[in-house]
Amino acid sequence: MRAMDLHSTYPGLSDLAARARRRLPRFVWEYLDSGTGSEATKARNRTALDRVGFLPSILHGPIAPDLRTRFLGADFPLPFGMAPIGMAGLVWPDAEGHLARAAAVAGLPYCLSTVASQSPEDIAPHLGAHGWFQLYPPKDEGIRRDLLARARAAGFKTLVLTVDVPVASRRERQTRSGLVQPPRLTPRLLAQVALRPAWALGMARAGLPHMRTLDKYASVGADLPPT
Repeated sequence: MRAMDLHSTYPGLSDLAARARRRLPRFVWEYLDSGTGSEATKARNRTALDRVGFLPSILHGPIAPDLRTRFLGADFPLPFGMAPIGMAGLVWPDAEGHLARAAAVAGLPYCLSTVASQSPEDIAPHLGAHGWFQLYPPKDEGIRRDLLARARAAGFKTLVLTVDVPVASRRERQTRSGLVQPPRLTPRLLAQVALRPAWALGMARAGLPHMRTLDKYASVGADLPPT
């Protein structure tokens, strides 16, 4: 889709969000969009972003905005990148691959989650120059070291350490949508899937996603990160 067509179809991020909500089963949308608990922290984050403003300098001459930025010793054409999303393959098949390829083309950082549905080795061919790896540190030091070695070998150059989930989070919106722990397909979830045939067909072709990065450790009963 051309940039002009994209803007005409989706004038703002809220339009893209509405489209995604129509395409995804309810439980998948809630997994992607919801915060924890009452979502007070999510609301505060949004408010903090809304406080950021731009100071116009119209009388300084022709406007030629320079969006380039330098961060962690690297230069980027834009001041943002692709944030880590656990189990992004639940949203759409090969979601991590799509995001990594788009980031590489744009020259932006792409951050892969420890609990992604594709592994560092899967993403390596699509990574580009700015691969970041988000580590949820397991208690097992051997697994921590192995995860870092795999990410480094796959071409990831920046480590993003996450230490904010000492226990499994309480996600009220997800619970209301019918998601249960441990995850399993229930009649309620199957009914939601039936209402989204394009998503269901994509999953049928690709297979249900799982945490591929952690596959090799699950057999040893490791204490893996909560999600």
